[in-house]
Amino acid sequence: MMRIVSQGVRLNVAEVGDLQAAFDQLPDQGGVLHLPAGIYEIDRTVHFDLREGKHLQLCGDGRGTVLRYTATDGSPMIDLCGVVGSWWPNLKITIRDLAFEGNYDCGDALLLRYPNDALIDACSFHHFGDTAIRITPQATNVTVRDCWMRDCQRALHADNLHHLTLHGMQTRSQNGGQIQREHVYIGRHCREVRIVNNHFAYGHAEGIILDGTAQHVVANNTIEGFPIGIRAVDCRDIAITSNYLHCDTGILMQEHNSGFAIANNICTDNDQGALVFRDAGGAGGHTITGNIIRQSVYETGQQGIDLGDAGPCVVSGNVFEDLTVQPPIAGSYAADHALADNLDLDLRELATQAMPAGDLPPPPPSDTPWFPLYEHLQSIPADTNRCIIALGQINRLLGDAAEAASTQPGWWRNEPAQPQAAAWLAAGWLVTLAYRIEGRAVLARI
Repeated sequence: MMRIVSQGVRLNVAEVGDLQAAFDQLPDQGGVLHLPAGIYEIDRTVHFDLREGKHLQLCGDGRGTVLRYTATDGSPMIDLCGVVGSWWPNLKITIRDLAFEGNYDCGDALLLRYPNDALIDACSFHHFGDTAIRITPQATNVTVRDCWMRDCQRALHADNLHHLTLHGMQTRSQNGGQIQREHVYIGRHCREVRIVNNHFAYGHAEGIILDGTAQHVVANNTIEGFPIGIRAVDCRDIAITSNYLHCDTGILMQEHNSGFAIANNICTDNDQGALVFRDAGGAGGHTITGNIIRQSVYETGQQGIDLGDAGPCVVSGNVFEDLTVQPPIAGSYAADHALADNLDLDLRELATQAMPAGDLPPPPPSDTPWFPLYEHLQSIPADTNRCIIALGQINRLLGDAAEAASTQPGWWRNEPAQPQAAAWLAAGWLVTLAYRIEGRAVLARI
C-alpha cells in the first residue's frame, strides 16, 4: 500500500506565460518547470537563483520543446546559481528533454554557477556564440548525458569541478558555421572527471583540453576531424584508453604531465603524430601500451610516438603500421625508456613476401573488363607509391565485375591467376589492404 507523504509543485510554463515568472513562483523547496512542445523565444537572461534545499527540474518534451534565444549582447540564456561558495550543498538540479537554439552574438546556453547534483540529459544545443554548457567557478557532482551540441563555440567548459561525468555526447561543427574553439575544456582544479562513450567530431581546434587537472578517465570515445584530439597540459594521474583518434595529432602532451596510462587506443591518419610530447622537461612516468597506430585507408600520412624530452616511460606492445615518418618511437631521453615488444609493420613488404614466386603477369588485353583497372593504375604518377581505390572508382573501372569485388572474400588477393590481380600486378601495384564490404582497397607500388 502506498502512502503519499507530500507532493511537490509542478508548473506548466506555457500556462504561466514566462519562464522567469514561473521560476519566481516556485516555493522554497523548489519544484518542476515543464515546457510542453512548442517554440519559446527568450530575449534576455533567465536567472535561476537557488539556495540550500531549493531543488529544480526544468524539462520539456524532447526536440519538440525549443527554447530560442534572441539576445545579441553576449549574455547567457540561462544563468543558474546554486549555493555561492558552498561545496556539496543540499541541491538537486535536473535539466532534460529540451532543445536550445542560440545565435553567434549571444553567450552561453547554460551558465551553471556552484551547482551540485546536477543532471543535464537528452538536450540539444545549436548555434551558441559561446559555450553550450559552462560550469564555474566551482561545482560538485555533475552529469551531462546523451546531449547533442552542434555549431557552438564550445560544447562544455568546466572549472574547479569535482566529479563530472560526460556520457553519450555528440559534438560537431557545421558547414558554413562559426569557427569553433575546443569542444571540451576541463580546467585547473577539476578532479575525478569521466569522459566516456562520446563522439566528438570535426572541430577547428582541440577535441578535449585537459588543463592542469587530475584523476580522470577518458575512455571509449570517438574523436575525429580535429587538428588535435586531446591536449593535456600539466596534468597527473589520467587514463586515456580505448579511444579512436582520427586527428592530425592524436594526443599532445605539453609541459609537466605525469602518471598517464595511455592504452588500447586506435590512432589513425595522424600526420603530425599519434602521441607527441613537448616541453616535458624530464617529466614522465607514463605507460604507453597496446595502442594501434596506423595509416589505414587514409592518405594524409602517419607518424608514431615522439617522446620528446619526457622522462622515463614504458612503451610496450604497440603496433605501428605503414608509418610515413620513421622511427616509430622517437625522443631525446630514449635510453631511459623501457621499450619492449613494439611492432613496426610495412604492409607493402608483407604483401610482397606473400606473393607467389614467379614473374609478373603481362597486361590484360584491351577488350577485357580488367583493362580499365590496369590503365588507371598505369596512369598514376611514378613518384606516387601508395594509392587508394574507393567504391565509386571500382564501379566505374570494373562495371559488372565490381559486384564480385565486394562479395567474394578472395577477390583482392595478389594471385596472378586471378584476372583482376593480374591487371594490378601488371601495372606494378599490389594490394596491401582490402575492405571489400566497405568498398575500399589500398595498393602499394611493387
